[in-house]
Amino acid sequence: MILEIKNLHKIYDNGTHALKGVSFSVKEGEFLVVIGLSGSGKSTLLRSINRLIEPTSGNVFFLGKDITHIKGEELRKVKTQIGMVFQQFNLIKRRSVLSNVINGKLGSLGTFESIIEKYSDGVYQEAYKCLETVGIFDKAKVRADSLSGGQQQRVAIARSLMQNPKLLLADEPVASLDPATSNSVMQYFEKINKELGTTVICNLHFLSLVRRYASRVIALKAGEIVYQGLPSDIDETWFKTIYGEEAEEVEIR
Repeated sequence: MILEIKNLHKIYDNGTHALKGVSFSVKEGEFLVVIGLSGSGKSTLLRSINRLIEPTSGNVFFLGKDITHIKGEELRKVKTQIGMVFQQFNLIKRRSVLSNVINGKLGSLGTFESIIEKYSDGVYQEAYKCLETVGIFDKAKVRADSLSGGQQQRVAIARSLMQNPKLLLADEPVASLDPATSNSVMQYFEKINKELGTTVICNLHFLSLVRRYASRVIALKAGEIVYQGLPSDIDETWFKTIYGEEAEEVEIR
């Protein structure tokens, strides 16, 4: 197992109980998709895994080590092994695509090298390789804000690959993209999972994408797991259980 979540709770300062005793494990090489309504706890779960937020109780084990409350240098080292892609691309818009991708490496580069922005040939070669992986090698020298939304998200994916992560988390990575672009971006997550062997955990809304890309699914509802299993087993009854009786499935082709 690359990841084990045990009895995880998160209660925010305003009293919101976002995660309620969530437990599951992830095998190395899986493409796990987490589904559920907005507010079900999906983002809180991913942010607890990569320690952007502190769980209230419970444990997160990564590569067999409890990382729930580690800090400082120990936490920094763990974070270099866990990549994160957000719904918003979080790029430095005025900087080049290449510069944005190299930013994903800053956690493991020397302070002086990062400040003066003079990198070794190896770093540049690695950045170009990451851009090639997501199909935008030719955009390396252009400004990030000159790209389409789908291309910017691919830059964000390439940036995360600069960490050479063992685990890649993606929080609604296609929520702001049109249907055709959504499939295109998801294909790169699939490529990273299958060709590079990177374990992927991705939050998604559309079941058509879930059925296409997930090897396994977890569904959250009001902070609790209500389904674990294969995407093909989510029939209409399960759909209503997860999303509510009035919900209707929308497909992305």
